[in-house]
Amino acid sequence: MTIIRDIVEGETDPFTLPLEEDGVALNGTGFSLTDLLITGSEGTAVDTAGKFVWAVQASGTITVSPAVGDFDALKSPYKVRVLLTDGNGKTRYYPNGEVVGITVRKAR
Repeated sequence: MTIIRDIVEGETDPFTLPLEEDGVALNGTGFSLTDLLITGSEGTAVDTAGKFVWAVQASGTITVSPAVGDFDALKSPYKVRVLLTDGNGKTRYYPNGEVVGITVRKAR
């Protein structure tokens, strides 16, 4: 799993996640962000409803705005996958290969 972000548990400051394919930024133009799937190492899903938007669609960057209890260092690393939908209603998961991850650390 490739780690794309490190955060500290309890943070509520929005952060960005880059979407890349083979090291190149994914052009998200024409795609809607349908779902952000984040799962802790033990399998618990993070409630992401209403907590993600495109930051820069053309460069494949999304902004995530976590709530206080969303991330727990004991459940780290978290697996991340994004569901995209094109203008014709076709869906695609990113990444569609190995998941990417978020490492969460204790504040102390």
